[in-house]
Amino acid sequence: MSSNAVSEDAELVRRCREGDPEAFRTLVARYHPRIFNLIYSLVRDRDEADDLAQEVFIKAFRSLSGFKGQAQVYTWLYRIAVNRCLDWLKSRRRHPETSLDRVEVYRADGAVLRGSGATDAEMEQRELGRALEGALRELPPDYRVALTLREVDGLSYEEVADAMGCSVGTVKSRLFRARAQLQGLLADIHEDWKGA
Repeated sequence: MSSNAVSEDAELVRRCREGDPEAFRTLVARYHPRIFNLIYSLVRDRDEADDLAQEVFIKAFRSLSGFKGQAQVYTWLYRIAVNRCLDWLKSRRRHPETSLDRVEVYRADGAVLRGSGATDAEMEQRELGRALEGALRELPPDYRVALTLREVDGLSYEEVADAMGCSVGTVKSRLFRARAQLQGLLADIHEDWKGA
């Protein structure tokens, strides 16, 4: 992020604290797409991501007086989003739901019924995407968040550490373990496909 954008953000925060609603609207417009994408990549549900993003910005608004400017605004917002997502993910593990959208229909012989017009390659690509999504859901929330921030959002190790409130060493450790777990989960799936 450029130093110009950082100083603009500092000015917007100052104006927000003085009660300028337009300044906060500008911050939301600037960061909502990134915060929404982060949340969506973790929860994989657009409606939930919309709700959680709104909660993040409400919390940010209420917490502006406590923002000390030691971190950049987007890192601070990421941290709020990550903490909210971790809470949401942990509550989902305690109370899992099955979405009827995600239930596949099988024939009596065990084959998945296909939608009309899908080629074998398209079906394999969808299966691979579902397998990866399923494997990501199996990761502990801290691992999933670290992997998403680093690999999807492209944050540096330092930025991931700031967003997650931990050390760079902890981030690297979580990433190593997340990749190893993913590799194991996907290897099991690959073996299932080879055996089929």
